[in-house]
Amino acid sequence: MPVSPDFKDSLFQVSALLARRLAVVLRDALAPHGLHPAQFIALNEIAAREGLTQAELALRLELEQPGVARTLSALSADGWIERSTLGKGRAQGLYLSERARSVLPEAAAAVAAAERKATASLGRTESALLVDALAMLAAEIRD
Repeated sequence: MPVSPDFKDSLFQVSALLARRLAVVLRDALAPHGLHPAQFIALNEIAAREGLTQAELALRLELEQPGVARTLSALSADGWIERSTLGKGRAQGLYLSERARSVLPEAAAAVAAAERKATASLGRTESALLVDALAMLAAEIRD
């Protein structure tokens, strides 16, 4: 049985298309800074809460541990982050390296400029309302 002809205008179809296009815009904005979107998102969260653990980062980003572990391994191997043992346990805190501290502000500015360009057809209020509505949907719809 075919899907309704207006499915192409559904939340699912439009949001999937938007997500793909925004992913390309974000990737292109970060490429000159040597970062991938997942790396930037992780670095940004670490910058906001240096010393958090891998488990805490996964929880904050609402991602599964294996994916976060791969991202952190790449960030560590490329010199973006440093790990330090916390207390007597095996948990390690995550900290930005000097490299990350110098590049992250430029990368964040590039992401902000890309977001402004992506939402240029919307007014400030419309853009804020869109982000708020999408955040509300994301909070309501969990795996």
